[in-house]
Amino acid sequence: MFEWSRLLRFNRYYGQGKREIDYQWPSSKFPVINIRSNGGASGKPKVAIGVVALGDIAVGVVSGGAVSIGIFSFGAVAIGGFLSLGAVAISQGLSAGAVAIGSLALGAVSIGETAIGAVGIGQTALGAVAIGQSAYGVVAIGDHGFGLIPILGDFIRWIRDLFI
Repeated sequence: MFEWSRLLRFNRYYGQGKREIDYQWPSSKFPVINIRSNGGASGKPKVAIGVVALGDIAVGVVSGGAVSIGIFSFGAVAIGGFLSLGAVAISQGLSAGAVAIGSLALGAVSIGETAIGAVGIGQTALGAVAIGQSAYGVVAIGDHGFGLIPILGDFIRWIRDLFI
């Protein structure tokens, strides 16, 4: 069973009141849950590896941290298999963040098969600036779609057919 009192016992305090967390459950040899952080203290960041990993750099099935790699990733830079949420999110499935790259990408700048964001680049793109096969936005660049400023293959063919 997960014991919070045991986690708090492993807190270490190093100079200038900085906190460091180093916790592995059930053991350090086989960490199912691994929480490691240097707490902002100077030095190199700690790497947490486990099924559930939380830390400065986290690698696991479910991972969270400044840099996280896993199936489900959350953090500043998140690289995930199915889901990634973070400032920079890269995934095979759903990605959401300021910069999102994935099959379904949601973010300020989104790149993917389906991209939704301020700038959307993908097979199907929706955004203020949409670039893709099917583009929907204020500025739509692509083959099909709709936009206030359409730069579309359909629109260009329509203009050409007016004069030919």
